[in-house]
Amino acid sequence: MWIKRLVRISIAIAGLALSWNLFFSSVYPIADKVRQDVRNELANRGGTYLPLKNIPSGFQAAILSTEDRRFYSHFGIDPKAIGRSLYVNLEQGPVQGGSTITQQLIRNTLLSQERTLERKTKEMLLAIALETQMSKREILELYLNVVFFGENAYGVDQAAKIYFGRPLSELSYPEWTLLAGLPNAPSAYNPYVDFNLSKQRQKEVLQNLVETSRLSEQEAIAYLNAPLSFVKQVRSTRQ
Repeated sequence: MWIKRLVRISIAIAGLALSWNLFFSSVYPIADKVRQDVRNELANRGGTYLPLKNIPSGFQAAILSTEDRRFYSHFGIDPKAIGRSLYVNLEQGPVQGGSTITQQLIRNTLLSQERTLERKTKEMLLAIALETQMSKREILELYLNVVFFGENAYGVDQAAKIYFGRPLSELSYPEWTLLAGLPNAPSAYNPYVDFNLSKQRQKEVLQNLVETSRLSEQEAIAYLNAPLSFVKQVRSTRQ
């Protein structure tokens, strides 16, 4: 009996491995498609592509600590984040997504924003595939050049100029941390729409940096209280 079970398990594993290999073979050009989509998006919107070496490490840390802490260790999807989001969503309702930066890059280029199981499944499979064909640094670079920051700003170059009127490299740590909080919910956290909510989100980003040992508590408090100079007047919803 156990021999038959072993044979069945072996056949199932072999079939899965074959399907896996066929899947990766069929999507092999995915890396080129993602690169081209990012370039096309920037060209259409008049943005400037920033190589990762030109994106300050402080801003990278703010994004990673908030959007995907295990970015450099996962394989495209983060089972821990998925499990945590499922638990939180069951307890509190749909408040966390569990998507990695790689998944977000796939969603912002090859897929739509629709919330369906089919789209989510494709996103996860394509994210795993992309990680076999592209370095982590390039994935992060492409993501930062295409992610939406609200206010019609796509990519970090446009975001820095639309909100603060200066290149990203000239912004301060407080300004970086405010921008880093926007991709999660760009419309809600847009300081031109709700400055108080935007500052609340900045506080979360700073706390994430403290938790990942990038900042001290004192630095986080100082950055949170630092003045910010926006291009346009911000809107406060506080009564």
